[in-house]
Amino acid sequence: MKSFSILLTAIAIFAGSSLANAQGKGGVAIVDIDAVAKELGISDAVVAKLQAASTQLNQDLNNAKGQLQGKMNQAEAQVGQQANAQGRQQLVDFNRQLNQQYDQYVAQARQAITNTRVQEIRAFQEKLKPVALAAAKAKGFDVVMMKVSPPVFVFSDEADITQEVIAAAKKAGIKPETAAAAPAAASEAPAPAAGEKGNGNAKAKADKKG
Repeated sequence: MKSFSILLTAIAIFAGSSLANAQGKGGVAIVDIDAVAKELGISDAVVAKLQAASTQLNQDLNNAKGQLQGKMNQAEAQVGQQANAQGRQQLVDFNRQLNQQYDQYVAQARQAITNTRVQEIRAFQEKLKPVALAAAKAKGFDVVMMKVSPPVFVFSDEADITQEVIAAAKKAGIKPETAAAAPAAASEAPAPAAGEKGNGNAKAKADKKG
């Protein structure tokens, strides 16, 4: 799995007000969320959770493939080896339905992984919000914005409170959670590993016949 970036799906939730509203109050502080997540071990923990979930769901997906293949085998046995043109077409149609069902499993699985990733990011951000704001206020700032999202054109070194936020987060006990829950059950949303394509193992022999 590629290296995790805490900002890929993040929304700028730290911007308490616009830059215009901040003028004349306490100014805007900048924090590098990626650096904070890396220093706290959050990034590695999220990667590990997603890898574990993907492995488990990949196994579920293989089980689903086997079940679909079993259904296809049963259908072929019922039609028999000497199937007429109508019987062969029924097998082809049934095979198509099974492959569509498999593709739905794949789509649900990918969504489950995405949902897990977004939840982890948001949970981390929610924990960090009060810590970041307190660190900003300690230096006379009223608003905290992320360094990358939304894009920040230029800022002074004094406005960067990343190290202060890291120290405050450690003091507050923000750390990776050890428990990782798998997204969805196999019967609901079996998942592929990253990049696996849902073409299914239920490809009917009938395709070759007819």
